[in-house]
Amino acid sequence: MLAALALLEAPTPAPAPPATAQIVVTAASSIDAQRLADVLRVYLDEFGIRVETAAAGEATDLRKRIEDARELGEALRAVAVVRAEHGARGSVEIELIDLATDKALVVSVPRPERDADLYRALALKIQAVLRATLSEARDELDPKSSLGRLVAEKESPPTPPAPPPTTAPPQLALDVGYGLVSFPNHGPSFGGMAVRAAWRPRPRLELALGTAALGSASASSGSVAATASIVPIHATARRPFGRGRAQIFLGPCVDATYIHVSATSAMTPVRSTRNVMVGLGGEAEARVAFLTAAWVFARVAALGVLNGERYDAAGSPLFDTSRLQLSATLGAGVGLP
Repeated sequence: MLAALALLEAPTPAPAPPATAQIVVTAASSIDAQRLADVLRVYLDEFGIRVETAAAGEATDLRKRIEDARELGEALRAVAVVRAEHGARGSVEIELIDLATDKALVVSVPRPERDADLYRALALKIQAVLRATLSEARDELDPKSSLGRLVAEKESPPTPPAPPPTTAPPQLALDVGYGLVSFPNHGPSFGGMAVRAAWRPRPRLELALGTAALGSASASSGSVAATASIVPIHATARRPFGRGRAQIFLGPCVDATYIHVSATSAMTPVRSTRNVMVGLGGEAEARVAFLTAAWVFARVAALGVLNGERYDAAGSPLFDTSRLQLSATLGAGVGLP
């Protein structure tokens, strides 16, 4: 009975600790192997996976490096051997030889600007590649072992994709198109190429300044023939409405238009005249984008002329610019970096 009681009171032997695993880190001279191992250890310590360093082989041939790494891993009883070195075009290449599944992988990681970010990115990539290769042998791994717990760890939920960056409208823009300027009520009409530059000091405000190279207009009365030509300077402050590819711009505008009227007559004394007309009004533009920073547009403006004149010959009207000035432009624009 005493012997039976002694057996009952004997402490139950503690369960054997989970099996541990070892990973060996090597690196070319341009990469600090010890620093990489220290960072990788932060991510693998919780699984009981040891991370050690070893001298990198000097072989330049990839096949020979993989064979040397496999021999090194077998000699140190490691489950994986990792080698890191700088690659082409600002990248770092990772060679991972997984001895548990007998696989060799070469992956490339873009090199961050800061060294601290570089070693963190390499360590995370090594952990992810190792988990991916070991998952193929999931059924053969003890769930309580270091590798089993690494593979069985629930992957963190995928990071939701970042919303697409809001494309800020270009601060500078240039547009060109066919422009038409008309003065209703017996006034002349002019057509030609119009050009405009715009600047956005704020996203909801655009300031623009434009001009046009317009053809002349002719009129005659009796023996008098007259030709009028203008050079408009158009300034506006507009606010955009709408989002996406279609937008509407609305705002006040002001015009300073130089007009030159030259008259000829074989029978009546005539003279040429010049004037600078000022007009105030409003402008509207409809715009549809077809590229990242390009668009087509249709623009109209109506202005009241403050100091326009009426041009007569022998009591008969030739040109009347004293009331209303209308303009329209159809063309394309592009944002400037």
